[in-house]
Amino acid sequence: MSWMTRRAHVTCLLVTFVLSLITVPAQAQMDADAQEMLDRISTAYLNTQTYQATVQFIKSEHGGRWQLMQQLHVAFDRSSGNLLFDRPDMQLVSSEGYLRYRSDMIPGRHLQSKLQRPIDDELLKTKAPFLIRQVMPDVRFLLGGNPIDNGVLVRTLPADSMGRPGLQWQSRKGLVKLRIDPNNALIQTMTIERDAIVQRASHVGPATYSYNITVNRHNEQFDREWFAFDTSNSQPVSSWSNLLGANDVDALSMQEQSAPAISLSDRQSNMYLLNRDESDVQVLFFWASWGGPPVYQALPVMQELSDWAMREGKSVSVKTVNMREDEQTIAQVWQVKQLSLPVLMDTQAKVAHAYRVGAIPQTVIIANGMVRHVHVGNPSDFQTVLRAQINDLLGPPVSITRK
Repeated sequence: MSWMTRRAHVTCLLVTFVLSLITVPAQAQMDADAQEMLDRISTAYLNTQTYQATVQFIKSEHGGRWQLMQQLHVAFDRSSGNLLFDRPDMQLVSSEGYLRYRSDMIPGRHLQSKLQRPIDDELLKTKAPFLIRQVMPDVRFLLGGNPIDNGVLVRTLPADSMGRPGLQWQSRKGLVKLRIDPNNALIQTMTIERDAIVQRASHVGPATYSYNITVNRHNEQFDREWFAFDTSNSQPVSSWSNLLGANDVDALSMQEQSAPAISLSDRQSNMYLLNRDESDVQVLFFWASWGGPPVYQALPVMQELSDWAMREGKSVSVKTVNMREDEQTIAQVWQVKQLSLPVLMDTQAKVAHAYRVGAIPQTVIIANGMVRHVHVGNPSDFQTVLRAQINDLLGPPVSITRK
């Protein structure tokens, strides 16, 4: 395939991708004016060949002052298929057939590859939106994506003091108000007003979130070096599943290896050596509140496992290892979940890196200074699996016969 044909193919795929995002759900209800405005937004993004913007994610709680929560840079060049989402601790960039995804929040999450097909349907239609959601939630509209939920009533908003028209609808997350540039119909702000929210497993109360978008370049030529990165360490992979599964495979390779000899302190400043313990079997559970439902579902499993070992008189210790979070956040989770497990503070994520934690939650079972089992995520019937593995490591109970 010639480079001209490949470029045309990539352009076609990008257009298809954006169109698939913009298509309005049939269940959405809107009047003619709202439909006309959404059509304007759709056309504006489809006619955008190059785009570069800065996004500020800010929030206000209980009507208080606005706080900057996160800043993101986004850019794309439709002619080459290059795409960039960049924030200080996380980056997703696709450039000339290579892809890089890194996250400082998750040690080991530095995925870099050259796909067999430079940019294909699988990347654009399935994997790219998933990875973008990891960079910042609710940003699909940055590529012209449709932010409107199914079955909602969409209304037009009169122009604000800056002359920007808009749309309004009630979503599952709250009242959403979207404002566009009256000149080019690109989205400038998206505000979500919530009566009550749950953040980090604790009730926070009324809050307003806003994405403020400053478009720096629109249909202008710009330096493609923005998308460049050193590809010398990239590994060819045959599929996205192989790429995204790389960290899980790396974590599982720890099995039957010596447990890293690293010390950590708990919330009371007590020190623990993680490869050795007074118990015969040690269970380490790596987690963070931003891990979402998989973490919150697994935490009670760990508590139940610890309670079971204590009731049965088994020589087992269960410890959780928190990654990069503060005492207040941990205390909120422990209070809501009613947990009593010890929490070791991995403030620099050095221990998580040593244990090759690529995704959370991750559970490591250690016996005799060796990593015996590693679980990434929550396997089916997790409690039963863990108990069986622990019993196997402890061996059969010693019976005493009296004569």
